Parts: sequence; structure tokens; C-alpha cells
Amino acid sequence: MTDIRNATFYVLEPDDPPTPSDAIPVSFEDAFKEAEKLTASGRAVHVLYTEDATQIQLTRFAAAGIRTSVAPHG
Repeated sequence: MTDIRNATFYVLEPDDPPTPSDAIPVSFEDAFKEAEKLTASGRAVHVLYTEDATQIQLTRFAAAGIRTSVAPHG
């Protein structure tokens, strides 16, 4: 069973590099709040997530119109 506390998220904006190497890893709740705040202010965001993320977490991002994709390994 996957422990959702192990899931890591990275909130990136279009000017950020496409990898999370310099991004700060955060929890789901922190990532969701930050992405919602940025989206509400008209800024485009992209959230990268680790494979430990659950479908429910990803669905919450999708329902809020926030783009997501799996974080590259490395």
C-alpha cells in the first residue's frame, strides 16, 4: 500500500525549468494551495508529482484546472 505522505509535489510556473531540480518539494496540501492561489491570480502553473501521488489528489488538481504530470526521475 502506498503511503500518500511520501508523495511529493513541485509547483512550477512557465518560466521555471521543466524539471524539479531547483524547485522546492512540498506536500499535496501546500502544492494545491499554492497552485490555486497562482491560478486565481491569472498565472499559469504546472504541478509535477511523484509516483506516490493518489488518483484523488490528481483529480483535485484536474477539477481546479491545474495541469499536472509525473516528475522526471533523477
